[in-house]
Amino acid sequence: MRGPAMYEYRCKLCGTIEPAGTQAEARSLRDAHRDEFHGPDEIVEVPRMRFVDLPRNQQVATVLVALVLLVGILVKTS
Repeated sequence: MRGPAMYEYRCKLCGTIEPAGTQAEARSLRDAHRDEFHGPDEIVEVPRMRFVDLPRNQQVATVLVALVLLVGILVKTS
């Protein structure tokens, strides 16, 4: 008969391995390790990209493609 299961917390960033007796203990070790060594995680809202934020060459290409499509539609419908 096997003994109770053992768990380990293994950090994929730095390779730290810490033994734990339960899954809950392993999760607790993970949270403490992340906060102490890698800093707390955060979720931030990233502002949406606007047309004026594109590099100049992409702005020009976008306008040219739009004009070609517009001319193509006008030629096809006339």
